[in-house]
Amino acid sequence: MAAKPAAFLNPVVEVGLAGRAVGRIVALLEVSSDRRGPADACLLRVTDPKGELGRSLMRGYPLRIAWGYAGESLTEIFRGVVRETDACDPLTIRGIDYNAVLNAKRVTMTFEDETATGLVRALLAGTGLGLEVEECDVVIDRLPLFNRTLREAIESVTNIIRRESGEQFGNYIREGTFHWGKKRIEGKPVHDFRSGVNVIGLEKSPDGLTILRTLVVPVRHSDVVTIDNDRFFVLSVEYAWRNGGRTTLWCEPC
Repeated sequence: MAAKPAAFLNPVVEVGLAGRAVGRIVALLEVSSDRRGPADACLLRVTDPKGELGRSLMRGYPLRIAWGYAGESLTEIFRGVVRETDACDPLTIRGIDYNAVLNAKRVTMTFEDETATGLVRALLAGTGLGLEVEECDVVIDRLPLFNRTLREAIESVTNIIRRESGEQFGNYIREGTFHWGKKRIEGKPVHDFRSGVNVIGLEKSPDGLTILRTLVVPVRHSDVVTIDNDRFFVLSVEYAWRNGGRTTLWCEPC
């Protein structure tokens, strides 16, 4: 196989704000994405010497970030909204994913004799999010909700399932769709990591997870990867860009 031209090895960060590409130099990027966490968050610094972008930005503007290599399809690593900005050069932008929708809306209602799946669908109806909800036959006899956020309500349902059936359900929002269900560890791994090839560092965390450090890769949490031929489930990912890209994965054996 012929080697790729040098230009195709250049890492690329693509930033979209309010539906349009921002063709500015990215000075810094940090994205944290955790299946177990309440929301994905990002910190972004882009050049803005005339302050034009900073003056036009508003809280709640759609924000999308993708990265990869020139000449290849880029992977979306963040989609959400602008949370706050600091108008200077470089311009600092902080974002949060669409969990902001779940934290902003509160509900007061009581559910009776409803399956967990039906309850989740009812809670998320009208949010504008797509739904990918796994079927669960656990019936919740009574769930009173008084001035609870949608995020808190979803966590209440998940905790009831864990307590009554022992099943570990999780949820996350990706590309405008709310995913809720058990871990999926079957199927083909999305990426193969090998020591001495595409692994910068490999170690164990205090809680027993495998921490892998690598370059720019198309891997997100809830994916399955292989590390030296062993299968792992990705629980958490951090993406960092400082004159080049680095990815850190926290994984557990499948």
